[in-house]
Amino acid sequence: MIDLQEKKRIGLTALRRRLGKVQIPVALGMTLVWMLLFDGFQLRRESLGLLVLGFLVSVLIMLLFPLPPITPGFRFHPVNLVRLFVHVLVEMAVASFQVTVLTFRPGQVRNSVVAVRMRTESDLTMVSTAIATSIIPGTLIVEVNHPERILYVHMLGVESEEAVERGRQDIWKLERRFVMALGTREDIAALRAGGPENLDGEERS
Repeated sequence: MIDLQEKKRIGLTALRRRLGKVQIPVALGMTLVWMLLFDGFQLRRESLGLLVLGFLVSVLIMLLFPLPPITPGFRFHPVNLVRLFVHVLVEMAVASFQVTVLTFRPGQVRNSVVAVRMRTESDLTMVSTAIATSIIPGTLIVEVNHPERILYVHMLGVESEEAVERGRQDIWKLERRFVMALGTREDIAALRAGGPENLDGEERS
């Protein structure tokens, strides 16, 4: 009897340790990908079930295959989180229109793979930026160079150096939005040091 209770205690302790390794931001990101794969953002009765199932599957995957902790952590900034959400929605709407125009435009559409170096060391920011970039029409992550902090982005309709630079700036703006919504003070400082953009106005707002 004592052995059985000891085994149960050991099992519960192991389960708690596994649950402690579940990273909610990563689980939410995986749930977002799940919803996109199964077209779960439509207004229908199955959407809520898909959302719950996607989150549970994400947690199960992290229990079976624990991931290293996200560094250097994250902080929620509710106002900037709403701004990030609105920014992504606007970018998706504008990009959808642009892709539609390219589809019906006569002639060949030129594409480019653009290297975009991230300006922070945050794994969360890099993963979030990569996911958001891939769900915006016309852009797709083809490779991630983690040691060098570089995203290789396939961009549709890029026909000049100016267009390449605009695309790179768009990715940096997306990275900045994620840093302001989820980043730590260290992330914000690294962003300021690593790029020409001035964040003072956003920090005050």
